[in-house]
Amino acid sequence: MAVFLVLICLISFASPIQATPDGDPVDITVLSNTKTNSIELDAQGAVLMALENGDILFSKDVNKRLYPASTTKILTGLLALEYGDLDEIVTVGNEANLCARDSSRAGLDLHEKISLRNLLYGLMLPSGNDAAYVIAVHIGRKVKEDSSLSIDEALEVFVALMNRRSRELGAAHSNFVNPDGYHHDNHYTTAHDLALITREAMTYDTFREIIGTQMFTIPDWSSAHDPTVEEKEIRYWRNTNALIQPNSKYYYQHAIGGKTGYTSNAMHCLVAMAHRDGIELLTVVLSNTTKDGKWIDSANLLDYGFNNFVRYQPFTKGEQVDILHITGNSTTDWVRVLMDESPTHFIRKDQISKISHEIQWEPEVIQNSEDGRNIISLPAPVSKYQKVGTITFRLGETILDRIDLITSKSVEIKEIRSPDFSAKLRDGISIPYLTLWYDLNLWQKIALGTGLFVLIIFILYLRAITLRRKRRRYVYRRR
Repeated sequence: MAVFLVLICLISFASPIQATPDGDPVDITVLSNTKTNSIELDAQGAVLMALENGDILFSKDVNKRLYPASTTKILTGLLALEYGDLDEIVTVGNEANLCARDSSRAGLDLHEKISLRNLLYGLMLPSGNDAAYVIAVHIGRKVKEDSSLSIDEALEVFVALMNRRSRELGAAHSNFVNPDGYHHDNHYTTAHDLALITREAMTYDTFREIIGTQMFTIPDWSSAHDPTVEEKEIRYWRNTNALIQPNSKYYYQHAIGGKTGYTSNAMHCLVAMAHRDGIELLTVVLSNTTKDGKWIDSANLLDYGFNNFVRYQPFTKGEQVDILHITGNSTTDWVRVLMDESPTHFIRKDQISKISHEIQWEPEVIQNSEDGRNIISLPAPVSKYQKVGTITFRLGETILDRIDLITSKSVEIKEIRSPDFSAKLRDGISIPYLTLWYDLNLWQKIALGTGLFVLIIFILYLRAITLRRKRRRYVYRRR
C-alpha cells in the first residue's frame, strides 16, 4: 500500500497544473512579417512590443487567458502612482496579514509608518504581498475619501479600480480579484493585456527608477522604534529580476527593469524591458514550465527585436512636406504644407525598401502641371492648420499610417486693386495716370526710378547753363 501511494504521488507531481483548459491551441501568431520558425519559446503566451508606440514585433498566443501571478503588482503599482502621493505616510494595518503564509513578503511591521514611495519598493523588488494589500487598502480609502472604510470594503474598491483601469488601457481579456496575484481561478490576464498595462506604467519615471533598482535598504521599523534594541535591523529588498543583477548568469546588459511572478498554477512569468540603440522593447512571457525558461525566453525575444527591427520615422511633426500656392492675395502667394503628426513604426530591417507613401489632396486643392512640375494651389481664404490632404504610408499592401497634412499659417482674401489717381489740366479735364508702375517688379521699378533721377539732374544741369548764359548776355549789354 505504501509503494502504491508513493507511485500515485509521483504521477500527480509529474503533470504540472495547467493555467488553461487542456486542448487549447498554442499557435504562434507573428506580426510584422516575422518568420514563424525564427524563434522558439517555452512560454505558453508571449509578446514582444515596442514601448514607444505599442507596435507588436512578435507574439505567441498573445490573447490566451493565463494566470499572471505577481506580475499583477505592475497594475497595483500603476494605480498607486495615479491615485496616491509618493510622500504621504501610510500606516500598516491588519491588511498586511491577509497575504498567504507561503507568499513572498516585504516584512512590514504592524502599525509601521512608511511612505508610499517605500511601499512601492517593497511591492516591486522583493514582490511583497503584504505591501500589495497595504497599498490597495490605502488607495481604496483614498479614492472613496473615507478613512473609516473597512479593509474588505477598501479592497473591493481597489479591485474594481484595477478592472476599470485595465479596460481603459485596452486590456479587454483580463480580470483581477486581488492586488498581489496570488492564485485565484478567476484572476487572469493575457500577454498582450499585461504588455498594455506595463507600457502605461513605464510612462512614470518613479516606476522606471524602482524596477531598475538592484537592491533597496530600509531600517526595520520595529527595531528602529524599540529602545531596548541596541543593534538596529536593516531590511534588504533585493530585486527578484535576474536580468538586471550583474552577478546573475542570466544578466542582460541592456535590461532596464521588469517584474517576476510564480505560482504553481501560473508557473514562471516575467515582464522585462530593455534599451539599446535608442529603442526600448518590452517582453511578456507567461506560464514558462521552468524557472530558467522565463530568463531565456525574455533574453531571446529582446535579442530578436534589437537585431531584426529598426525605428522608422520618415517625417517629424510639423515638418514641411510640400508648398501650396495661394490665389486671391496680393501679398502672400504660398504656404507650407506640414505633417500634423509624427508617424513612428518599427520595421524589419529587410522590409524598409518596401515602404512607400502617397499624398491625396482635398477636393478644393487645384493641381496643375507646368514644365513637368506638379503645382498645387488653393484659393484664399486659408485658415491656420487647415487640412489640405492626407499622406498614406504602406508596407507592401499593408497600410501603416494615414496622417493629415495641414497649412502652416492663415491667409485672408486680398484682391489686387489699381489706385485711381488723376491729373487736372487748366481747363478742368482729368486724365487718369497709367497703372504701369504697379505692374512692374522690384528691379524694373529701381531701373525706372534711377532713369527718372538722372533725367531730373540732366534737366537741372541744362537749366543752370541756360541761366548762366542769360546772365552773361545781360552783363555784356550793360557794359
